[in-house]
Amino acid sequence: MNGPLSFLELALLGQALLWLAVMLIFVLTRQASIYHPLTVYLLFHGLVFVVRPWTVHYLDFVQVWQYIGFDPSEDQLLRALAASSLALVVISTSMVAFGWSDTRFKAAVPKPFTKEQQTALVAVTLLLAPVVAYSIRTQYSGAFQVENRGGTYVMAGASGYSLEAQYMAGSLLAAWLLVKGFRWVTLLPIVPYVLYRTYAGMSRWTIVLLFLLITLIYAWQRRAKWPALWAILCAIPVFFLFKSIGDNRQWLADRWAGKVQETPAVQSVQDKLKTRYDSPDFANFDFLAYVVAVVPARTETYTYGAQYLQLFTEPIPRKLWPGKPVGAPVRLFNLNNYGNFLGMTPSLVGDGWMSGGWIGIIVTMTIVGGLLGAAHHWFWKRADAPMESLFYMVALALVPQWFRDGGISITKFLFWNLSPLVLWVGLSWLMGQRRVPSCFLLLRPGTRVRLLQREANPVQPHTLPPSGKFTR
Repeated sequence: MNGPLSFLELALLGQALLWLAVMLIFVLTRQASIYHPLTVYLLFHGLVFVVRPWTVHYLDFVQVWQYIGFDPSEDQLLRALAASSLALVVISTSMVAFGWSDTRFKAAVPKPFTKEQQTALVAVTLLLAPVVAYSIRTQYSGAFQVENRGGTYVMAGASGYSLEAQYMAGSLLAAWLLVKGFRWVTLLPIVPYVLYRTYAGMSRWTIVLLFLLITLIYAWQRRAKWPALWAILCAIPVFFLFKSIGDNRQWLADRWAGKVQETPAVQSVQDKLKTRYDSPDFANFDFLAYVVAVVPARTETYTYGAQYLQLFTEPIPRKLWPGKPVGAPVRLFNLNNYGNFLGMTPSLVGDGWMSGGWIGIIVTMTIVGGLLGAAHHWFWKRADAPMESLFYMVALALVPQWFRDGGISITKFLFWNLSPLVLWVGLSWLMGQRRVPSCFLLLRPGTRVRLLQREANPVQPHTLPPSGKFTR
């Protein structure tokens, strides 16, 4: 760089320093671990709101803005940087405050699964395997059809339920890993699953989800607070696989057919980087710059959180409600009216901005941080219980989607990935002793209570001392 830094360059530097400062403070709190949602958000923020703006400015990554039809001013870029920085501070504070916990495993080894739980998992797998198979068949039967309605793709063929039921396979594989451990019998099914997801080309997040789950489960079983070295090294090929599928949804099919994408013979280093990485995959900063530029300057209003009303309409299949609104039932504006935002996501930060500008970001990130922090606290209270821990780890592996998309899409991801676990819990209860609280008695101090059991193992009377606790 020659000469003094511009105001934008100073802002880029400040953005990076703030990110590093938040990470340092987080580590000093001794709350940091692979199980904390703030760890996930810091990685997400660093990638899309620290690294990406630098590539946009210094490597001239402008392909996304050309697609949108948007040429941001320096003020709009500065506003996007400020919005993402405010979101980082607010969500970090909220997560740590609501999630403060004793981050130590109480037992050296996890509790083992009961015989009923293992049998129930077999039953769940047998019940859901045909549903997953039917979902895959539906995808390739020609029923997968979509229509562009006002800048939003909607299902026009089969319902979303029949097409998305195959997502349950990921959490089932994770459950078997947790029950049987990292043996070749449980690791082997992962290979065809990843190959299928790569060949299908759609929903590449399922590959990332399974990788994160494997990393979390491996660390949890070994009572470790950070990922193993092999997981960090494997993250690199997973990243490139995710990127390759994003560049070409038929990537594996083309490779199988021997088709190779041609690239210019001679390119500069900058041109090679632009060709490879100037894409929408990690361009949430680009999307955010568009959102803060359009809302409310051109929309003349905010959403005031109305987009979350879609939670009540989204579960209803369009086949049962042909006139179901596209997106939120109350829609105050459409970002596609001011540019080509088709296929883009505003991110959680952009969603907060659309809800109410700076105040919307504070409210949105405080609520989300509080919810995720409370979940983190809940996890450490039950970190030795395998089924409860699996619920948390599945949800934690999905939160990058929430950070990236914003809005209500996270509820759909949670529904499909937690449904098999809910069914597993229910069947385990039915196959077990089905203990439920029947009644509560308040006894006076000194009251003698006789506990009756089978004759083969008689129990002597117990006496309640003044403290109200049983003693033998």
